Amino acid sequence: MSRLLNSLLFRIAALSLLGLLAIQAAILAAAIWPDGRPLSFRLVAPSDAREIAEAVERAPPGLRPAIAAAASNGATVVQLLPAGDHSDPGEPELRPAPHLEARFRRYAVELEGRPIQVQARQGLIASRLGGNDPPPGPIRLLVELRTGETLAIERAPMVLHLLAGRYLLIALVAGLVLAALTATIYWQVVRPVARLGRATAAFGHDMSAADAPVGGAREIRELARGFNMMKHRIGGLIDERTRMLAAIAHDLRTCLTRLRLRADHIDEPRQHDRAVADIDEMGRLLEDILLFARSEADGNADAPVIDAGAEALGYVEMRREIGDEVSIERSGGKLSCRCAPLAFRRILANLIDNGVRYGGAARLSLSAGDDMVILRVADSGPGIPAELAERLTRPFERLDASRGRHSGGAGLGLSIVKALAESNGGWLRLENGAEGGLVATVALPAAPAN
Repeated sequence: MSRLLNSLLFRIAALSLLGLLAIQAAILAAAIWPDGRPLSFRLVAPSDAREIAEAVERAPPGLRPAIAAAASNGATVVQLLPAGDHSDPGEPELRPAPHLEARFRRYAVELEGRPIQVQARQGLIASRLGGNDPPPGPIRLLVELRTGETLAIERAPMVLHLLAGRYLLIALVAGLVLAALTATIYWQVVRPVARLGRATAAFGHDMSAADAPVGGAREIRELARGFNMMKHRIGGLIDERTRMLAAIAHDLRTCLTRLRLRADHIDEPRQHDRAVADIDEMGRLLEDILLFARSEADGNADAPVIDAGAEALGYVEMRREIGDEVSIERSGGKLSCRCAPLAFRRILANLIDNGVRYGGAARLSLSAGDDMVILRVADSGPGIPAELAERLTRPFERLDASRGRHSGGAGLGLSIVKALAESNGGWLRLENGAEGGLVATVALPAAPAN
């Protein structure tokens, strides 16, 4: 039983039902609150209308208005009008209603040939909102008496008038009930789900993000606990993978060091240089693998603020000193972003390496976007097929089937750039330039200039 009472379905159903009952009770109370007025708006019976007409006709002229007034009560209003045409008595809400006269044929028969006319009112409720006078009826029956006078009979629509007269109270009570219902649903259902959504989004960028708060209905609490368990398990697996790779790299570095020492005993210079180059390539490959693994595992929510323009300019000058053809273009002002300096330089290094390797030269540009600092590295190479752009950011993916560094490396360069950008809250996009070549765009979160 407690499982049912604590479920999300029961809470939503119970809250909706209570809110509906409260609104209905408020409207009903406002409509039937006793104040001495009747609650129906039907006209008097045809026989009663005939008796009233006969009583007025038989009375002396001086008593006829009093008899008509005596026939009136809280709901029925009877008036004796002087002889004349009452089809348009000067009230804008009254108009003839010939289509209703057919529905009142019984009155014509019962009134024994006395002419009748039916009038309808327009804008009844809107014209009487807040008024203190007795409400008029929606229709009025005019009976032409044999004395030449006209008898007007109508019955007040008390329910509609009460609802209209108390619309402010009804709106206020209904608004309060709905506000309380909405606030309760938000607190019990929406808020826990929103917190869980924020925790999930944070975990997507940072493995060390805080656990999702456990609260709300039973299903939401179970979902939050399950998410936290999954988060810890995934984090543990990735940490274990990183530790395993680090251990393997440590052992391989030891072996590579020994091989490097043994390579010095190779007498033939050409074979010595080739052996040293292979050992150095294996070392760089190990560094790339470790960097890729760590960048995927570690979030940089608290990354330092750097001047992207100054960092890029310093790195480009260094590349020019070693003979690489690299140019830089930056917009005016200081471009501050959140990224570790080493990670920022590694992003630049990998993108410029690709530009120089495949296009002969790299053109770097920096600009400010919507809350982001945009880096673009373009080259004049052959570009890539558009359908393969996404594939190139996967680990060990290359257009060239070889894995040698002399032909482009092992396929980790763009994967590392993407992982570093995403770990800092940014992204990487590859596309062909309008004038040919490949354009790699990296966005990093902007930060206020220090």
